[in-house]
Amino acid sequence: MFVASLLAGTAGVAPCQSDLPSPAVVVGCLSERSGRLILVDKDGDTYILESHTSELRAHIGDELSVTGRVGATADGEGDHPLGVSRFETILRKNPAGVRPRLGDPRDWSTFADKSLGIVVRSPKAFLQQEVEPGWVRSNFVDPTGTRTLRAWSIPREVYGGSNFAGGSFEAAVDPTIRSEGTCAQFGSTTLGYTFSKTFGGIRYAQTRIVGAAAGTADVVYHLHTFQNGYCYGFTIEFDEADGTGMEVSFCTMQWLTNDNEQQLLDSLLSQVSFAVPGLKNAAKSIPAAAPLVTSVEKSLLREEPATQVAVSWSTEGADYVQLRYPCIEQLFVSAEGGGEMKCGIPTDRNFPPHGSETILLSNFNSRSVQLVLTVEPFVDGVAYHAGSKTILIEIAPDPHPRSDGSGPSLR
Repeated sequence: MFVASLLAGTAGVAPCQSDLPSPAVVVGCLSERSGRLILVDKDGDTYILESHTSELRAHIGDELSVTGRVGATADGEGDHPLGVSRFETILRKNPAGVRPRLGDPRDWSTFADKSLGIVVRSPKAFLQQEVEPGWVRSNFVDPTGTRTLRAWSIPREVYGGSNFAGGSFEAAVDPTIRSEGTCAQFGSTTLGYTFSKTFGGIRYAQTRIVGAAAGTADVVYHLHTFQNGYCYGFTIEFDEADGTGMEVSFCTMQWLTNDNEQQLLDSLLSQVSFAVPGLKNAAKSIPAAAPLVTSVEKSLLREEPATQVAVSWSTEGADYVQLRYPCIEQLFVSAEGGGEMKCGIPTDRNFPPHGSETILLSNFNSRSVQLVLTVEPFVDGVAYHAGSKTILIEIAPDPHPRSDGSGPSLR
């Protein structure tokens, strides 16, 4: 009885104040990681904020002075827990980001090609780039038909005081494209970020592709428009610091928003105009007969550690083709020409009407599976399934499966 009473009397006793960590003031940049708020100080030490998080979330990207109690980590290293008692804002980020500084359009430089009926105006701060013959940065389905008209570099001062590190602007044309529906296509796209938009009264197809390198993000916009019998393409690239590996000073830097990028697109594309070309496009008209895939061939290149197959195809009357396959659990499919190939419909890339692609297939199942690959022809943006051809590819299981038995799922 006495023991039970003693335990009951001591269970709710609060720890002595001397056992608690002393209050500290931490100055740093607030960010979010895996749903948790992180404060990084000038020495690169990180703190996980454990209270007032609903109020702090509105200050992500700001430089703050946070007062609270710093807890110890389990091994003396890693992120420190920080119980926040109060905080002050040192530098507040502008949620609108940084608008581009381009000067008065009346003072811009002019590039014109009368034979192709195009006029492009650009800020004088944009410097013309010398490009090698055949150099292409555009995103047409078949780059072999592309002609680069002019390329400019975009200086970092256009977004002064921001994470913008420079960029480029390119105008190109593909005279082999014979219809608006095909002109609206891209070699590769970002699903969910491809749509139509109007600039200066002219309608464009647009997609946005984001890549990453050490400490930088590469954001590229591709735009196509069909005017007076020609398909024109414009590429605008933004090289931006992503904060990786930067000191806490990155918190004092303004960051470009998607709206800031679109503001540059709006300004540049609104100064593009088209007239009747002096040179008529010699591309053949669309044939009356439906397009047809005339042949599909495969060649096994290797079986281990993953199956690698070269697939080639030919067509009649097609503008481009898509390679499609059904989703199979634990099967990963990628193209040597550029990353993962999406299963099912829709797909995220298009291929020339005559071409080839090397495909890498990793099967993480315990047994072999059969992949049904369909080559489907398109004309003017319309699919003709009746003209498709399919091939079967046998894929052996990976000889070195993961220890946990898991693998990528493409459902």
